[in-house]
Amino acid sequence: MNKHHFKYMMEDIRLGLTRNKGSAIASIVLLFIALLLIGCLLLTRSFVQDAVHYVESQLAMKVYVEDGLVEDVAVILEKQNYTHSVEIETGEELIGELAFFFQGKEHLLDTFTNGSVEDAVKFQITDKSLMPVIAKELEAIKGIKKVVYPQQMAEILSKWITKIELYGTISLIIFLALAFVMVYITFHLAMYQRNRELKVKLLLGIDPRLVSLQFLLEGVLLGIAGSFLAALVVTAFHRTIFQKIQQAAPYLGSLNLSDLIGTIIIQSVIGVLLSLAASYLSTRKLIRHV
Repeated sequence: MNKHHFKYMMEDIRLGLTRNKGSAIASIVLLFIALLLIGCLLLTRSFVQDAVHYVESQLAMKVYVEDGLVEDVAVILEKQNYTHSVEIETGEELIGELAFFFQGKEHLLDTFTNGSVEDAVKFQITDKSLMPVIAKELEAIKGIKKVVYPQQMAEILSKWITKIELYGTISLIIFLALAFVMVYITFHLAMYQRNRELKVKLLLGIDPRLVSLQFLLEGVLLGIAGSFLAALVVTAFHRTIFQKIQQAAPYLGSLNLSDLIGTIIIQSVIGVLLSLAASYLSTRKLIRHV
């Protein structure tokens, strides 16, 4: 394909999108909404990741034992039927997790922990409703100092986090499906409206692959447009909402520039691939039968 053919193709792409302006705009809007939702979910997940990890850690039971018995107790607990997973949590690791919630106020952390924390065996069980019973049995065993299991608030927070992720994922799938269908319809209509024009091109000897490439490029342009708008709004959210929350309450979560860049890249890739797939599937059969 020479320079002349490329310029002709780009002009034809412009005319094609202009003739189907309404459906093209609708496709971009739906892509924008779906990609914006993806961006917001990814940013929110990244923002509260540390807090989520802390809450999830609180849903595990912790056993504090006498010196030298940590590894032995871990082995015993790992063999129990009710145990899902077991790990040894050192005092240094726990202080490192708590340090996130005391940023700028390290002296309070030293006061809270007295400078050190005992090692513990942290384990999760298959049925969390059995926690009180298991805790009572473990406390009666010689060598075990204390058994700690999660508060009701931690369980409530975990349930809310799960629900938000579930409903967010369902909404995301719906909007992505709508965007795909809209792009599909856009190119399907374009094919019928330009049927005579395409016949003339093919009769003149233009390679059908070039005609297909033209529609694929139109799909890429729609994907880029939707991704660009979503990236702008996500960047605005990052600066006006997440950064202010982080400054006001750093213990709730943190968000770096790399998180924003990664989110925008994921948005763009999904937007372009979705539009490419829709334009290809909607035109491949029709081009063969023109």
